[in-house]
Amino acid sequence: MESMSKKVGAMGGNMGGTFDDGVFDGVKKIVVGKDFHSVTYIKIEYEKDGNFETREHGMLRGELKEFSVDYPNEYITSVGGSYEHVFSYGTVLIKSLIFKTSYGRTSPILGHTTIFGRPEGREFMLEGKNGGKLLGFHGRAGQALDAIGPYFFSVNSPLKHFTSQGGNGGNAWDDGAFDGVRKVLVGKGGKFVSYVRFEYAKGERIVPHAHGKRQEVPQEFEVDYPNEHITSVEGTIDGYLTSLTFKTSKGRTSPAFGNVVGRKFVFEEKDFKLVGFCGRSGDSIDALGAHFAPFPAPAPASLTPTFKLPAKGGNGGVSWDDGEHDNVRKVYVGQGDSGVAFVKFEYNKGTELLAGEGHGKKSLLGTEEFVVDPDDYITSVQVYYEKLVGWEAEIITALIFKTFKGITSQPFGLTTYDMFLLEGGKITGFHGTSSDVLHSLGAYMSLSPTPTLRGKWIQVEQKGKGPGPRCSHAIATVGDKMYSFGGELTPNFHIDRDLYVLDFKTHAWSIATPNGDVRHLPCLGACMVAIGTKLYVYGGRDGHRNYNGFYSYDTVKSEWKLITDLDKGPEPRSFHSMAADDKNIYVFGGVSKTARLNTLHVYNIVDQKWIELPNPGDSCKARGGPGLAVVQGKIWVVYGFSGVEMDDVHCFDPVQSKWTQMETKGEKPWARSVFAIAVVGKYIIISGGEIDMDPKAHLGPGKLSGGAFVLDTESLVWEKLEDGHSPRGWCASTFASIDGKKGLLMYGGKALTNDRYEDILFYGVDSA
Repeated sequence: MESMSKKVGAMGGNMGGTFDDGVFDGVKKIVVGKDFHSVTYIKIEYEKDGNFETREHGMLRGELKEFSVDYPNEYITSVGGSYEHVFSYGTVLIKSLIFKTSYGRTSPILGHTTIFGRPEGREFMLEGKNGGKLLGFHGRAGQALDAIGPYFFSVNSPLKHFTSQGGNGGNAWDDGAFDGVRKVLVGKGGKFVSYVRFEYAKGERIVPHAHGKRQEVPQEFEVDYPNEHITSVEGTIDGYLTSLTFKTSKGRTSPAFGNVVGRKFVFEEKDFKLVGFCGRSGDSIDALGAHFAPFPAPAPASLTPTFKLPAKGGNGGVSWDDGEHDNVRKVYVGQGDSGVAFVKFEYNKGTELLAGEGHGKKSLLGTEEFVVDPDDYITSVQVYYEKLVGWEAEIITALIFKTFKGITSQPFGLTTYDMFLLEGGKITGFHGTSSDVLHSLGAYMSLSPTPTLRGKWIQVEQKGKGPGPRCSHAIATVGDKMYSFGGELTPNFHIDRDLYVLDFKTHAWSIATPNGDVRHLPCLGACMVAIGTKLYVYGGRDGHRNYNGFYSYDTVKSEWKLITDLDKGPEPRSFHSMAADDKNIYVFGGVSKTARLNTLHVYNIVDQKWIELPNPGDSCKARGGPGLAVVQGKIWVVYGFSGVEMDDVHCFDPVQSKWTQMETKGEKPWARSVFAIAVVGKYIIISGGEIDMDPKAHLGPGKLSGGAFVLDTESLVWEKLEDGHSPRGWCASTFASIDGKKGLLMYGGKALTNDRYEDILFYGVDSA
């Protein structure tokens, strides 16, 4: 089974060269070196498919210390330490590192400490969700270690994850997902299960993981792998795990291991097999959860129609074309001194596996592979390119592949600022140009014959003097009118405080009459929604970071009203998100004066009270520029920026008062923030957005996208819609109904040139 991982943002400074070790099966040993000022060196011993590989970063070895785990039974689950500005280097560097394991052990502080024995500098701790296993590192290094971040195992589609049953004692662990389970050993300690050992299958290898404390002689249950799989796990909980029973695909049932007392649980999913366990343990097994995967299914049928995306990048080299096939099964990428030097693809057509020709020239570095599961396919490719010294035109420097099941490859090569996307359906072939390197890349794309949504883009006509070009503003619709408020033309500096009105019938702009408690501050980064004939505006700030409170505007009476001042509502913020149903206004995330936020507040227009709803916790990181949507009574948080662009989706159920991270799949958009968003029925439509922050932060345009996507909130499948506008982000958006069609309305935004747009675009849905 393909490794599923989550890349956690690196902590530390922004100097030194980037490194990315990618994803392995695990980490056996880490060696850390320090000088008088910082951590200067790290050496990691990884395991991949039974072979051990080392990676080294930093040039000055200094004083060395080592931390090893009882691999593969024990693995690292947390990476922490500290960082600080080091004057002798003139930059921020890693000062210390700490590691925690699935056995509950914590390493010594490797690096510099205070006189009180704490890590010296600003501390950090990065953890895998539910004790997820460390799979690799990325970061920055030069003479010393500038920054470091981990890859952790992460549950992803199409896995079925069963939450751990039991208590909160002991230490969290998550073995991850494998091809299957060969053998289970269960040991008792008194009336509880105190020890478990699982022998997993990974290709031809056996990978063991053990948890708890071995007391009595364990009993074992073995399956006839790969002809037989465990399909059901049944257990009982009485404070701790007390018993386990297993059923298999051949109808066999194991003995009940332990004492069958307490609350019963069952992990089982039709047509799925057991591929991994997670849980908590100390001297006993406190809790147990499991990962199930679907039994292998036939590859999806060929989709039609097909179109050819033109090759982009540089204009050098000789053309090549692999043609169109049913699927891409394997990708080979070879790197050279100057970028991607070689690519080769394996395809299948019907039942035949076809090896395409190699393009470019292999270097001494050889090739790396990305294998696509039989029931999966590639939906998009991030292609990085740059004009390097010694080349007359741009060449491809890195490739990243993404599949229908949401699996993302490691970056093959060095990512650069210039990037484009090959996306829009199922990729069935590649073409491009190459010489000794890869100059350009294009793809054959197959579309679904029955798209989730059918619709088209139109440009809305405007007459008269309107708000003009801007971004970071807000819009909402009441009846046949669109209202626009706030924004910026120059980065971080507000434009005006007027409320503009566009009449869809006459297409004429006007300015709303400013009566009542007129907002005294012009602002950017505000949000606005409509309920009935009233507009509700919350947050935003001026160019001096003075924040606004919560206002309403009655479009019938043409009157502003201050509902709550700054100290009476949620923490003041900008670049948050806002959504509404017929009685409630929801506010999520954003940026305060000091930090990004992940709080969710609701204001009921009948009770006229703010309430802070349960916090989503660390699984939904604090972020700015997210999407927020109310769909069939539930509140959805989509993507956003938390220091890096995010691609996670979360849902809050007000009835159960519960947050859930939703594992989506399909033609999933790349991570992004500050995009347009609207809800039509059970569908969330997004378009545009920033897919990588500019080095100058808000002062620059960043990398922007023009793609539009729709998420079915029931099937959790993404689908790409037709492109309808140039790349842009920081635009205003809302749901609208124009000429009898419902859809996404978006106005303005930031362009790739860092200019501002003033056009109004509408994606009207024909059918859903």
